Amino acid sequence: MVRLLSLGAVSASAALVAAAPIEKADAEYDYVIVGGGLTGLVAAARLSEDADVSVLVLDYGTFDRSNKTQIPYYATVISTSGPSNLRDIPSVAEPGMGNQIFGVRVSQVIGGGSQVNGMTWDYPSVADIDAFEALGNPGWGWEGLNPYMRKSVTFTPPTPEVEATCNYTYDVSAWGQDGPAQASYPDWQAPDLYKIIDAFNELGLPFVEEHATGKAVGHFWAPSSINPANKTRSSSLYAYYDTVSFRSNLKLLPLHQVREILFEDSTGSGSSLVATGVKVLDRSNNDTLVFSAKKEVILAAGGVFTPQLLQWSGIGPKEVLEAAGIETKIDFPAVGSNFQDHPVAYVSWTVENSFPGPSEPSTNATFFNEAYDLYHQNNTGPLTKAQASYIAFPSLEMLTSGAASLVDALEAQDPNAHLPAIYAGNADLQAGFEHQRAVLAADLRAGTVAAAELPAAGGGFVANAVMKPISRGTVHLDAADPYGVPLVLHNALTNPFDRSVLLAAVEYTRRLFGTEAAADLNPVEVAPGAAATTEDAVVEALLAAGLLNPTFAHPSCSCPMMPREKGGVVDSELRVYGTERLSIIDASILPLIPAAHLQATMYGVAEKASDIIKSRA
Repeated sequence: MVRLLSLGAVSASAALVAAAPIEKADAEYDYVIVGGGLTGLVAAARLSEDADVSVLVLDYGTFDRSNKTQIPYYATVISTSGPSNLRDIPSVAEPGMGNQIFGVRVSQVIGGGSQVNGMTWDYPSVADIDAFEALGNPGWGWEGLNPYMRKSVTFTPPTPEVEATCNYTYDVSAWGQDGPAQASYPDWQAPDLYKIIDAFNELGLPFVEEHATGKAVGHFWAPSSINPANKTRSSSLYAYYDTVSFRSNLKLLPLHQVREILFEDSTGSGSSLVATGVKVLDRSNNDTLVFSAKKEVILAAGGVFTPQLLQWSGIGPKEVLEAAGIETKIDFPAVGSNFQDHPVAYVSWTVENSFPGPSEPSTNATFFNEAYDLYHQNNTGPLTKAQASYIAFPSLEMLTSGAASLVDALEAQDPNAHLPAIYAGNADLQAGFEHQRAVLAADLRAGTVAAAELPAAGGGFVANAVMKPISRGTVHLDAADPYGVPLVLHNALTNPFDRSVLLAAVEYTRRLFGTEAAADLNPVEVAPGAAATTEDAVVEALLAAGLLNPTFAHPSCSCPMMPREKGGVVDSELRVYGTERLSIIDASILPLIPAAHLQATMYGVAEKASDIIKSRA
């Protein structure tokens, strides 16, 4: 049923762009960037603006410019269409989810998450970003980061015809106007989406005309990373790399796995390790290569693989390194701790009077063929739509009348009762978590951050994601296979607060489908099922149906930017504590996961990181 368009069906601007030629003999560069994902390619483009600076990007994956990474529709089925661009990594048994094992969603393609995600371009609230600064990072609040988020993007409003048809609202002044990445709206929405929007209004959820102002609590439209010129995906590959790949001072090596950060021998007690380069495995022939970095080694491998690489390099928890047979250079329990994601339940109803629904292209061959022709002929129609363009982000108070009691119970918890074992007896990790909990509790009580996300596309299928989880996980080497995939413990829903928020989101969605606005859909609950009313029953029913997951594909926070005495791995200048010439710029540095999809925030982080690194050159 599903036809893949030929590349000729998309604009020439999305055609193949060759990587800059590589001379492996050129083994010395000013900057070596580990990871050619979202943040790595942003930094590569910005650092190579200086023609006198040489930049090398190394990535485990390879290029994929096929239709499934370009046409927005395929962002809704990316995990099942064609060869996988995701690493095959199982989690460990998740104690908060029936000891089940889940897939860990991380990319293995140039462009990283921006090349395979659902394309939603949404920002957190002001308080979400201000929390970064409150946790000990001067200059990382909303006022310090928002200019960089705007710098990364060009927002294009819809045409008057599309605006009138889809009822989009926006404020151009809240957006960047000359950034490399593109954000715009599709020209199609499922008609019954508007019944769901009316249902949110009926429940009293505040409508936000433009969330990019930092008012991201309520329900609102959010654009997608769509290039308006040809209705194709705008990723860091297309927006940042392809446009500068001709630069002779910028090189990119796909299919190369960095196995170790190399350091100069430290001298004297307490001296720093000085990063000098990296040891690399060429996956095409298993050769080992060494590349030197004259200025910095920059880690952009993401929330799972950055802590793994640090541990491979002897920086991490001593007991983990010793068990893996790796010499400890810095005993650093914070590396791989504080791991966060957005746990999510997928609740569902059968609905009627819902044609054409959001799933129509994948279930109705006639509809898909008509949509295919529209896209093939003029880049319009349902295939221009990626994941949901309409999202509800209720605060805890909007979600449940028991909000104050939930926060009271959170603050009364023994702070160490639900944390991973590595936190036990570690004053730094415990102090950092307690500071985080205090910031989160204050924001949740004030209603300045979203507690849950309910993206709406129409139909009877709604994700319920916990936005500000209190549970913490870990990413550690597997002693039985140190150079295999790491042991990833999300630890999702182990803190009772998170379970309560999840249940509140499910109950909210039940009220949503019980509104007068949704009555025409004749909704009948399928999962978790009307009989599931307690927290345990809801969790068990969703697990049994395969509709509960510890990840929303937002792995982050595993090398947090916080003071070292509070469990931080990098300082506010992104430098790894105890080292020189080694920095991290990916989602692992976030101290708290924001209540948003991550890409818009991470483009801003990467732009700011690039300026920070340039400033110390």
